[in-house]
Amino acid sequence: MSQTFKRILCPVDLSSFSLDALKLAVTLAETNDARLDVLHVIHNPFDEIYMSAITQTDPALMEAYATEPQKRAKILRATEEHSEVLLKQFCHEAIPSHVKVNYHVRRGEPLENILDGAEDFLTDLIVLATHGRTGIKRLVIGSVAENIVRHAPCPVLTVKPKMEGKP
Repeated sequence: MSQTFKRILCPVDLSSFSLDALKLAVTLAETNDARLDVLHVIHNPFDEIYMSAITQTDPALMEAYATEPQKRAKILRATEEHSEVLLKQFCHEAIPSHVKVNYHVRRGEPLENILDGAEDFLTDLIVLATHGRTGIKRLVIGSVAENIVRHAPCPVLTVKPKMEGKP
């Protein structure tokens, strides 16, 4: 039995781990002539990756936020706008121009947003990275990838991070 995938979802957190998963998702999309949905979920809008981009683009916005807490909504909007730019920059070299791709940015819990995205985009396959946490770290932090495997409406392919010094 052969399965073809016409819609592939690749959630990315802008880390090198998720870049490896993205590259595999691109290969699968090319092989299956599939549409690739790349999803980035903003879990913490005040994470350094977003704040440094906003500060570089609009330093006054961060200064206003520090002195005027009512500016929070404006910061959240700026974070979402900058996240789309960051997502496209992150994907730029990994996704050739001939691949059919949609970029999505959502805010909230990654697990819920990835599962909802899989339903919304009519996903046939989810390709995502694991972070390779084990032991206590895994128990304390939890595993988004593991929960996606358990609850996804479609097959899930997880990509384990490469270990230092191993090919």
